Amino acid sequence: MLAELTQWLLNLVRSIFAALWDFVTDVVISILELIINAFVGLVSLIPVPDWLSNGLASAWSGMDSGVLYVVTQCGVPAALAIIGGGYAFRLARKFFTLFQW
Repeated sequence: MLAELTQWLLNLVRSIFAALWDFVTDVVISILELIINAFVGLVSLIPVPDWLSNGLASAWSGMDSGVLYVVTQCGVPAALAIIGGGYAFRLARKFFTLFQW
């Protein structure tokens, strides 16, 4: 009878500590979520420059047709797309690792 009571109390204490641990981890996750949401909000407030909002279309439209043909045949648009993708991947990796990697 005493062994059952002590086992019940031990299980009760374990479940209380497990619930407290879950509560603490939930609070930490909630705080991190608030910090990340605040950071995203701040980044979204940065205005996009005019030259960037038009993209490369404004740069390509100003070129002569002969120069545009040579640039296209050399693969410059594909090269710029690959460079942009690599840069986006690098920034995403930095954000996901909280600038540690």
